[in-house]
Amino acid sequence: MNICPLCNKNEDQVFFANKQKTYFQCKECHLVFAAESCLLNSDQEQDVYRLHQNNSNDERYKEFMERILSPLRRYIREGESGIDYGCGPGPVISSILGPEGYEIVEYDPFFKNDEALLEQCYDFLIATEVIEHIYQTREGLESMLNLVKEGGVIALMTSFYPSDIDKFKLWGYHQDPTHVRFFNESTCEWIARKYSLDFEIPRENVVIFKKGLGHD
Repeated sequence: MNICPLCNKNEDQVFFANKQKTYFQCKECHLVFAAESCLLNSDQEQDVYRLHQNNSNDERYKEFMERILSPLRRYIREGESGIDYGCGPGPVISSILGPEGYEIVEYDPFFKNDEALLEQCYDFLIATEVIEHIYQTREGLESMLNLVKEGGVIALMTSFYPSDIDKFKLWGYHQDPTHVRFFNESTCEWIARKYSLDFEIPRENVVIFKKGLGHD
């Protein structure tokens, strides 16, 4: 039995399979997810993450971060607090937004696991290329929502999957062994309905959810 990790619906129809992974597409929320048997353990995940070379001195990577930061700035004000959720080993987001007057803290379950940061609330949350790694998608998303104040925003950047099977087969994003959960626009719409959020997709592979009053 393959339970969707976002909406908990059972999904038995294979969307795509190769030698490494088998993927299912949920008919309810449209999440594409890898079978549980294909998931790495924590040590294997960390070994892959240590190969990532993202740092605050890499100008090309900082330009890449502007894909999410540029539209996010329309929602936030100088002096507001934010959390870089899943920041990895390098303080890239804080090195950009900190000098602009935002108060940024960094959290990562592997590299900066300060759980005291998860007991606070922030004006905004940024998760760049994070959601595709989180096995328990619903719990991870709800944790993010609970970290943001009413009226705050959650900005996610993740590659949206192509619905065409032939294109998905050639899509490089799923070839990373730690990339196991994939969104598309319909997934974002489902999330917005489920949690009573406003949202926009300001550019490709970027979604910003706004948490309104009355979220539960």
